[in-house]
Amino acid sequence: MVSRKEWDKLADDFETEVCDITRETKDGHIARLFHALSFDPEKSVLVDLGCGLGTFLGRYGRHFRECFGVEHAPRIIARARKRYDGRGIVWMTSSLPPAARRIGRRSDLTVCMNVITMPEARIRESMWASIAAVTRKSGHALIVVPSIESDRMVERVAYGNSLAEAKAETPDGLVDRGGSRQKHFARDELCETLARHGFRARKIQRVTYPWQKEGLRKPRNAGTRNPWDWLVLAERL
Repeated sequence: MVSRKEWDKLADDFETEVCDITRETKDGHIARLFHALSFDPEKSVLVDLGCGLGTFLGRYGRHFRECFGVEHAPRIIARARKRYDGRGIVWMTSSLPPAARRIGRRSDLTVCMNVITMPEARIRESMWASIAAVTRKSGHALIVVPSIESDRMVERVAYGNSLAEAKAETPDGLVDRGGSRQKHFARDELCETLARHGFRARKIQRVTYPWQKEGLRKPRNAGTRNPWDWLVLAERL
């Protein structure tokens, strides 16, 4: 797991060093999924678990009565607070489980984007449980996680590895990123995980990002293909 101190070092260079999927994606999938839902601006609650610089809150927070932004790195959340000063967002410097306990089960939309990536299964489980803990019955969660299918596509297109080779290198979905391992999820694995935590997946789709975020120029043989994360819209049962 990336420590608070290590994550805080990225505060000044967050835009260039971190894939902020709300900002990076150009395909409009996040906006379409959001606007397909209906929220009462006088009653609804939005919780962003792992909010980074608060891009999602800044873009969609006006549709909610209350907004919470949770981020465990104090310098990053200080930047988020400064960016959206005066919006009435409640900022919390905290890891997910204690923040979930403080907020309680009252979220109409819980957002968690590219946060559940650590290699330790017990930590990932605690994060999934935190999403469930703050999302009220019939509320929704909008979740983005890295895709193992995308990683294997990159291996084939950029490096010429076969699918069998790519699968053999990452049987548990743990992918090396700059010397640290990050969890990538298969589509079927996502459905199982959501069900285990009391959610029904309403939609799972690709949300693409630039090749540069993989540290690569777009390969000539990539055609229209770009790397992607899984974007999940789930309903709390």
